[in-house]
Amino acid sequence: MIRPASSVIRYARFFRLAQVRRVLDYGAGRLRNALYLTGEGFQVYAADVPEQVKALAVHPEAGRLAGILTVGELPRAGLCVDLVLSTFVFNILATRNSRKQYLENVVANLRQGGLFLIEVNSRHDDIVPCASLLQHYYSCDCNARSYTHDQLDRELTPFRFERICHYYGSHAVAALYRLTD
Repeated sequence: MIRPASSVIRYARFFRLAQVRRVLDYGAGRLRNALYLTGEGFQVYAADVPEQVKALAVHPEAGRLAGILTVGELPRAGLCVDLVLSTFVFNILATRNSRKQYLENVVANLRQGGLFLIEVNSRHDDIVPCASLLQHYYSCDCNARSYTHDQLDRELTPFRFERICHYYGSHAVAALYRLTD
């Protein structure tokens, strides 16, 4: 199995303590996070674009999941999960409208007071300019945006998310939010 995102491993114990039971892995990719959390006892739904869902449907371990959905099904799915995961997906959404739709889908499937873990490429504007030899490290290529925790707050606050905590890794920032009233 492919190693799950560091944020998912880091917060798995907290999720159990917070009585998280149902999880949506939004942008499930190759199921690295979904299968890890399933193995940890969580009921996990995976969602991705239609082309990826076709591949996931024939994955040998897909039967361990609570369900697999296309992103087009999410606005009406009403999953009412305790946690939505988003690892390295939000930063590849190219337009403001696609990011808005993504966050609307998160809110539509997350219970009130539920948790949203988002991990994205990070940027350290004051340390590494885009012309740096390390530009591949912080992503200046226009194919993937990078964020600071403050920038994530500005994107998520209009959707009623309040940041609980965050941390920076070597190339990423992970932030945990709660959906408020």
